[in-house]
Amino acid sequence: MRIKFLDFLIFLLILICLFSYFSKYGEYKQRETLEYSGSQIFKAIKDFENYTSKGFLYNVKIVGRLNMDDSKFEDTGFVTETGKGYFILKDYEGKKYNIGGVMSYKEAVSAEKIIMTVENKSTVFYEAKPIETKNFEELYNHIVYISEFMEFKGIYDIAISGEFTVIPYSDVNEELEKIVYCKNVHFGENTLKLEQFSIKELENLDSIIKPEKIYTGDFWVIVRTENEIEELEKYKIKETDDENSYIYKDSIHIRL
Repeated sequence: MRIKFLDFLIFLLILICLFSYFSKYGEYKQRETLEYSGSQIFKAIKDFENYTSKGFLYNVKIVGRLNMDDSKFEDTGFVTETGKGYFILKDYEGKKYNIGGVMSYKEAVSAEKIIMTVENKSTVFYEAKPIETKNFEELYNHIVYISEFMEFKGIYDIAISGEFTVIPYSDVNEELEKIVYCKNVHFGENTLKLEQFSIKELENLDSIIKPEKIYTGDFWVIVRTENEIEELEKYKIKETDDENSYIYKDSIHIRL
C-alpha cells in the first residue's frame, strides 16, 4: 500500500512532537537532581545562583569532612548565601555551615559530594500592593487568596520578599536565624526584611515577634508550582494582573 505524502507529513509531525516532549521531559528529569563532586563547587554555586534568581525551592545534601578534626560530615539543608568558592548551608535545625570544595581548608566543611534537588517545577513572580494586617496569620491568608489564580498548576509553596513595618519592635534576630525555609530574615527598628521567605513559616513569626500591626508596603510574591507551566499557559497567567486588584498590572514574571 502506497503512503500518501500528506500521511507521511502527519507521521513526521507526530515523531517530532514525541521527540520534543521526551527531550524536554528527559532534560527536566536530569536537572531535577543534580550531583557534583567537591572539585566542581564553582559549577554547583553557579547553578545555585541560577535557581535562586528564578525563585525555585531546592535543597542541597553535602557529604564531606569537617576541616576542624577531619571527621565525616553529612547534612541536608538550604543555601542561604554564595561566594567565590564557598556557600552557606542552613540545615533543617537552623544550623549554618560554611561549605568549601574538596581541597578547601578555610571553610568549616570540605565537600566531597554535593547533591542538589529541585522541589518545584516552575515559578511565578508578582508584585503585591500594600496592605495592613493585625498579624502574620492574616498576611498568610491574604497571600494565599491573591495567589489562587495559580491553583490550576498546583501550588507547591509560596515565598515572599520585601520590607515590612512591624509594631512593636523586639530583638528576636537570634530566634529568627533558626527559621529554615528562607534565604534571609532580619528585624531591626520596626523593619522586618524577608528574602524568599516561605509563607509556611509565617506562623512562626507570630509566635516569635508577637506583632500588633503589620504594614507591608509593596512586596514580591513567588508562587512555586507542582506542575510545569507550558508555553501557551503563560498568556493566560499574565492576564491575571488585569483582574486582580491586589497585584500590580504587568508585574507578573514566569520562570521555567
